[in-house]
Amino acid sequence: MWIAVGLLLGLLLGGVPVTAASGDTIKGHVILFEHVNLHGAHKHVFNSESNLAAHDDDFFNDRVSSIAVLSGTWRFYMHSNYIGQYAATLGPGIYRNVGSLGFDNDAISSLQAVSAPPSVVGEEILGHAVLFEHASLRGAHKHVFNRESDLAASDDNFFNDRVSSIVIQSGDWRFFRHVSYGTPYAHVLGPGIYQWVKYYDIENDDMSSMKVVSESASRIGGWIRGQSVLFEHRYLRGAHKHVFNYEPNLAASDDNFFNDRVSSLVALSGDWKLCRHANFEGMYPYALSSGIYQWLEDIGVTNDDISSLILQ
Repeated sequence: MWIAVGLLLGLLLGGVPVTAASGDTIKGHVILFEHVNLHGAHKHVFNSESNLAAHDDDFFNDRVSSIAVLSGTWRFYMHSNYIGQYAATLGPGIYRNVGSLGFDNDAISSLQAVSAPPSVVGEEILGHAVLFEHASLRGAHKHVFNRESDLAASDDNFFNDRVSSIVIQSGDWRFFRHVSYGTPYAHVLGPGIYQWVKYYDIENDDMSSMKVVSESASRIGGWIRGQSVLFEHRYLRGAHKHVFNYEPNLAASDDNFFNDRVSSLVALSGDWKLCRHANFEGMYPYALSSGIYQWLEDIGVTNDDISSLILQ
């Protein structure tokens, strides 16, 4: 849905009309993980997903082993269309093994945020960091909550000695060269954006474990002004990409999958301007406020036509 804001005023003043787009309210946010201990591939779900076996995004059907609930209260179901409800209703927190909740492993096909109180509250989220494969928050990414003792684990080893940039969304973190928190780097990093780890005395592609600590941060990254999550298909399905503050070139050589390939998005915070071309050229006249945009064409943005985006 979209709402014109300031259109008449813009015309009266002879300026360019300003149009704001308002997405659906975010009622809950959960991340599903392929393996226990938040390892393996992951999928973001906002508000609901009626069918994890959908033809355009079916990897996680009957393939969920752990969960991080970032907001909302959630119910989970054995079958699509919210059939076969599991008894536990989950509130915010970390659930490192769904088997401990009475869920069958690899047996979730739908989920939704609900207004009922939770029956279970997970491990408290003390910190949330996002690791990126390349500098400038590009390439593959991995979410870490509270701790990760072994980035070389057999079920999730892509990021061992492969971290070039980091976003710390919460917590004060210490990083280590080796597994099991061996050989710490000098600085404790607090919330913020770290576009290139070498600026903070962390060797590139040289990290194997990390954890939240009680020490005060000795380095603070760039201010996180806003975050959006881009999706390959409508209804928040398919591959996804996180953008913090801005992305001048979705066709960059080290991360070009999403160039002209965005069909839906979630603006988690901030007001966003979408652009047809790199370097913020061909800007659409819409400022997308925080919310869920299930199909960009509903707000007048052409499907598969975004090459850069920036906070307003």
